[in-house]
Amino acid sequence: MALKADLYVDTVDPSKYLGGKECERCGLSSCAQWLEKLKRGEAKVGDCEHLDPEKVYPLELVLSLGEILPSVEITQHPVEGLQGNYEVNCPGPEDPVLVTGNAAITQEVLLAVLSTTSAPFHVLFVNTRGNTIDMAMIYETFTPQGILEAIRESQLEEKVRHRELILPGLARSLKEPLEGMSPWKVTIGPICAGELPLFMADHWKRPSRRIEAT
Repeated sequence: MALKADLYVDTVDPSKYLGGKECERCGLSSCAQWLEKLKRGEAKVGDCEHLDPEKVYPLELVLSLGEILPSVEITQHPVEGLQGNYEVNCPGPEDPVLVTGNAAITQEVLLAVLSTTSAPFHVLFVNTRGNTIDMAMIYETFTPQGILEAIRESQLEEKVRHRELILPGLARSLKEPLEGMSPWKVTIGPICAGELPLFMADHWKRPSRRIEAT
């Protein structure tokens, strides 16, 4: 039986996106208790009148990651996917830039998550020789130099007015060197792509229908 890839779902903690006081107003001891009720189907996200409206849909998504994330198998050798700037939902010059590697597995998972929103994104797939981000950090195929090269080759600077990049959580160590050698500012995102809806709750809009990345 083929082994399934670790998508780091166990790193997702929805409670850190809650203020901590919302649940106390409803008589619960903590937001963790409310989240457990949600997981058991004893409550609905939309029923909480104290929750930020922008977090309702993202929280629903994060609590149903088992239905969203594809089941991907570990391959014997790295498999390369797309490379360069990939536009999702017709992004403009002010829209966010997500940066990740060019592993086919990574792309399958990330695009599955992005299909749940109508929000526009630039996604920069950096050549990591097909390594997933965890392996790319070990083998040093996801580097500041590689990211800057991908930016130049994709002409990303001409497509966005801002100079802000969002990197995966496992690439935290690249923030300081990347900012030191370029004008780009780096925000470190979540380790699991499935956490992106909550991480970017104010940008993550519910589509009128399921949107496919283009």
